[in-house]
Amino acid sequence: MRLKLDTLKFDGFSINAHGNLYSLVMKYENMTFPEALHFIADELGLQKSQFSRKVKYPFGGFYKGLMKEIQEPEYSMQTYDTSILDEYAGKYNLMFFRDGINFQTQEHFNVGFDIETLRITVPEYTLDGKLCGIMGRLNDSKCAKEERWLPIIPCSRSLTLYGYHYNYETIQQKNIVVIGESEKFVQQLHSMGSGIGLATCGCDVSEIQAKHIKALMTNKIILAYDEGLEEEQIRLQAEKLALNNAVFKNSVGYVFDKDNEILPKGSKASPSDMGKAAFTELIKKHVIWLS
Repeated sequence: MRLKLDTLKFDGFSINAHGNLYSLVMKYENMTFPEALHFIADELGLQKSQFSRKVKYPFGGFYKGLMKEIQEPEYSMQTYDTSILDEYAGKYNLMFFRDGINFQTQEHFNVGFDIETLRITVPEYTLDGKLCGIMGRLNDSKCAKEERWLPIIPCSRSLTLYGYHYNYETIQQKNIVVIGESEKFVQQLHSMGSGIGLATCGCDVSEIQAKHIKALMTNKIILAYDEGLEEEQIRLQAEKLALNNAVFKNSVGYVFDKDNEILPKGSKASPSDMGKAAFTELIKKHVIWLS
């Protein structure tokens, strides 16, 4: 096995495995991404209880905490106990099923239903896997786009990436990540048997999201946004994900069906909406790579 100390990525040729230190622990210790983070911290002796000297900051550390919240707001999000999901659990949705999200996938991502608002519930998680919000999708396939999603428990989705802690290990193993707009994109890919999807929950890659996508250090990144966007708009988002330095260089591309061979013109369809065969065709023949 070869481990690159500058990137912490490994190649296990005899076992046909690839990834980084975190995905290695996840695979052989049978852990989730959050569990692997804590395991490695424990192995390195980074538990708070082992620090014998407590540093006292002025004003009780208020300004230090404020600066961390400003500089790394993704680690300061409000989180909730997952027991609150019990209220919505076990209520699988036929509309999602017809949209290519099978019941096993709905269970995997804790999709439920809120009787009070009559909305499909989709939990949102921080990058390290803590529950930080719940989005509600109106249970009506014909509703206007602006009416589809409503936060049941609001959170700033630009500070996280949907599917990140679920798919981290597979993304590292496959050395590729495909990024769509919505949570359904990630779930549809999962139902196709693919665990390499993430979603930015909108058609703009935030600075925080770009930082963590690049930090995955995958060889390939493909942006697969919905039909209807101008190519220049998609290209500008893709350019945020390019990484080229002395340590690592990635390849970044974006799906653009210029002549609407697969994505119907004016449909606003996600590349994952058209089924596995069409999605595969888009990835094979309709990805434009940044030079």
